Amino acid sequence: MAELLGTHSYQLDPKGRVSLPGRFRDAFADGVWLTIGQDGCLFCFPRVEWERRSDEVASSPLSDADGRAYSRLFFGSSDEAKLDGQGRVTIPQRLREAVGIDKEVVVLGVRDRMEIWDREAYDRYTERFAAAYQAGDLDPRRNT
Repeated sequence: MAELLGTHSYQLDPKGRVSLPGRFRDAFADGVWLTIGQDGCLFCFPRVEWERRSDEVASSPLSDADGRAYSRLFFGSSDEAKLDGQGRVTIPQRLREAVGIDKEVVVLGVRDRMEIWDREAYDRYTERFAAAYQAGDLDPRRNT
């Protein structure tokens, strides 16, 4: 699977559809698995990555309260969609409402997944973290 990279701006059409960047479309040819992500966006996985992430989430024992809660939220908010002939995906209304997606969206490639953000929410997020990233103060290994 090709890496999903880059930041792309779009507008939802009246039916809640958003175009995908041309180079993302092959990765989602077998479908798009959408779920509520962290930080106020939607996570969108290609089939292979969805299966991997699903196995990861499902690996928590049933006796683990945090694992049950995560699993319920992850799978309970999930939906499968197909690209139409013009490379658009329809975002279900309940998912748009859950993360505050209105009209203007950002489609973000994050290597193994795509994220869909409301434009204003994404701008606030990048404003919050951009300076620390540029200064080298964000360390993705810090919490491991």
